[in-house]
Amino acid sequence: MIRACVVDDEKLVRKGIITIMPWEKFSIKVVAEASNGLRALEAMAEQPIDLLFTDLTMPEMDGIQLIHAVKEKYPNMQFVILTCHPEFEYVQEALRLGAIDYILKTQLENDLMEDVLSQIAARYHARLSASQLTKPVKELDKVTQGRYPDDIVQAIKRTIAYMQEQEEMAFTQEMIAKVANMSRGYFSQCFKDIVGTSFHKYVKDLRVTRAKQLLLATNRPIYAIAQQTGFKDEKYFSRLFMLEVGMLPSDFRNQGTNNG
Repeated sequence: MIRACVVDDEKLVRKGIITIMPWEKFSIKVVAEASNGLRALEAMAEQPIDLLFTDLTMPEMDGIQLIHAVKEKYPNMQFVILTCHPEFEYVQEALRLGAIDYILKTQLENDLMEDVLSQIAARYHARLSASQLTKPVKELDKVTQGRYPDDIVQAIKRTIAYMQEQEEMAFTQEMIAKVANMSRGYFSQCFKDIVGTSFHKYVKDLRVTRAKQLLLATNRPIYAIAQQTGFKDEKYFSRLFMLEVGMLPSDFRNQGTNNG
């Protein structure tokens, strides 16, 4: 379950967001609300928050100031912007700071809200999975120790970032090699030397990690999760998942639900 906090100085808007959005459908629970950034930080100190929905224009501490504070104190927290059209320049700044999306408050009664929240949930899980596999990227310079030119190291970093950001993971080694502007063979060699593991193993771990997140946090059918994470079919996915995790995807989901 994703724990969310909604921050907006307009009480009616805040309550409307909490009431209208189909949170449960995407395994999101609003556990806190606040009227400005300072109150939000107080709420975060009292309980864990995974996903922050924040307005930008607020008294005492505005949304941009709150985002800066959150990034410093709670670097793993993700955030979504609540905004109106006149604040677009602030939206751009918030997106540069790492916001996963923004919601126009003028469209809160729109039927598209379910699609918007679905996209937000998908991006949340994509970044969460990626964050668990970023260590090799941060340590690449130390690992390579000058064996490869900087442009090659940066190309490998670029491919890792690209794979981690994909919501649909049906990419191939040939496709990723093109992202690096390398031949498949040379890319495979450079990837293994620089990252310290083969491309095949890295992608397998990335896909299994993403699948685990989706199994626990969504009600999507297993065949759909297998497809989204790049496995050719549900049977192959279940067999590989059993080898890697020690249980079937359905058992993993049930165990997580029971523990929750």
